[in-house]
Amino acid sequence: MKYFNIHRHSPANDLDETAITSLFPEQEIPENALCSIGIHPWHVDGISLNDALALLNRKCICPAVVAVGECGLDRACGVPFDLQLLAFRPQVELAAMLGKPLIIHCVRAYPELVFEKKSCRNSPPWIVHGFRGNPETASQLIKHGFHLSFGEALMNDVRLGEILASVPEDRYFLETDESNMSIREIYGKAASLRNTDPESIIVQQRKNALSLFGNGK
Repeated sequence: MKYFNIHRHSPANDLDETAITSLFPEQEIPENALCSIGIHPWHVDGISLNDALALLNRKCICPAVVAVGECGLDRACGVPFDLQLLAFRPQVELAAMLGKPLIIHCVRAYPELVFEKKSCRNSPPWIVHGFRGNPETASQLIKHGFHLSFGEALMNDVRLGEILASVPEDRYFLETDESNMSIREIYGKAASLRNTDPESIIVQQRKNALSLFGNGK
């Protein structure tokens, strides 16, 4: 592994990139790839939640599935929040049962997310992907044990860049999500923001990946 990408929605084409591909439960697990599988909060309305959770439980046992998610809470979408919680909490329990990290989508629901985490004891790491919150939110999430993942928004958001610069080195990840931007570009930007060189970012991201996901990285 050279460039570790914690969250993307299609297989990586760069031979120097090791990525966790985010899938929905109904998607097939690719061969020779690492992935996460989860029920996204946007998609919990109009489905059989019990069937989706049963399928998720079966899929997440696979060794190639190194994390549960993306799942989470989103007050900016039209899905009833109570229904989102009904989908989110079983995924939290599944991650804890399997000892696999949880990759989280969160929009305008950080207090609720922190409450849910405080309600769980001895849970595996929770990673907020595509973080775009403010400095106060970032500080609270770090205080409560979260990891933050940053993506394309770093390129133009000065405040977000300042947040990345202040996050402890063992508590952040980098990602491309659905962007066409390469993970190399995001690493380069992160190095500039943290006033270091890309190789140092590569080394630290490798350490972070090994710490959370084990030797599969």
